[in-house]
Amino acid sequence: MKHREIHKALLATGCTYRSAKGDHEVWYCPCGKHMVVVVTAPVVSAGVVGDIIKKLACLEKGWLQ
Repeated sequence: MKHREIHKALLATGCTYRSAKGDHEVWYCPCGKHMVVVVTAPVVSAGVVGDIIKKLACLEKGWLQ
């Protein structure tokens, strides 16, 4: 999946982010209890996408399509 698609979907759900070291971003869910690190590579692997969905469990089902 492309990073920009994930970026847009996270912003649309109300998540916020900050830059981290190197090519990583730290994203926080709207409730503030969950966070995930996303690589800013042009293409994000399926395993990382699955991890993002799993760690941001408070977001509604199907938010990342």
